[in-house]
Amino acid sequence: MLNYLTQADIIAHPGLRIVLVQGLPSPWGQSAKTLFEVKGLDYAAAPWIAGDANQAIVDWSHADSAPVVAWRDEAPVNRWFDILFLAERLAPTPALIPADAKQRALMLGLSHEICGELGIGWNRRLQMFAPMLDSGQAPPGVQHMGRKYRYTKEDAVRAGARTAEQLKVLAEQLHAQYARGARYFVGDALSALDIYWTMFANLLEPLPREQCPMPDDWRPMFVATDPQIRAALDPLLLQHRDRIFAAHCRNPMEL
Repeated sequence: MLNYLTQADIIAHPGLRIVLVQGLPSPWGQSAKTLFEVKGLDYAAAPWIAGDANQAIVDWSHADSAPVVAWRDEAPVNRWFDILFLAERLAPTPALIPADAKQRALMLGLSHEICGELGIGWNRRLQMFAPMLDSGQAPPGVQHMGRKYRYTKEDAVRAGARTAEQLKVLAEQLHAQYARGARYFVGDALSALDIYWTMFANLLEPLPREQCPMPDDWRPMFVATDPQIRAALDPLLLQHRDRIFAAHCRNPMEL
């Protein structure tokens, strides 16, 4: 069971710690947490309160959103790849980054299409913000996130096509892997890419309430209704998500 420390306690904690969006399946945070758990790393967690200034964490980390991860007295990090490489350094086995250079480049490149700027998570955030930001009546927290993701109406319109293209590339890679008898996105073993997809798929088609117990009033926002995205969401992608979740992730998710 995830026991949140206070933000003050997490800053003073001497070991590995993470600040997570509390109560919602933020895929960046849930991915980072799962990386630690797969690697058997002990960590402490504190909540990032959605809509709150979270000033203590901002002052400490110089990051204006979660997740934030820190190890001992090293500077806190919040970018997905910095968190991944930290986890790999702290626990080299099981490796979640392929040793082979070509496989590593493929895994990191596809992970960027999920986690990085203009990736699936980025595009879905734009779509989520669009109704509120376009209305001119968005609450301050949403306005802040709009600035963080450099929201424009034009980018929000393009987000569906971008996401659909990224889903098609992921589906092609997964079909090729399954055709040769592999059950992972890259190579023959679990990688960070499998974890990223499993968590970010909740921004498209969330896991059932029993597995992903987010508040009911938030769930509709997490369901992608864009017809371009729905058409590109290959059934194998969701089947793979379900298999990886069952085999490697906490069930139910701890939010």
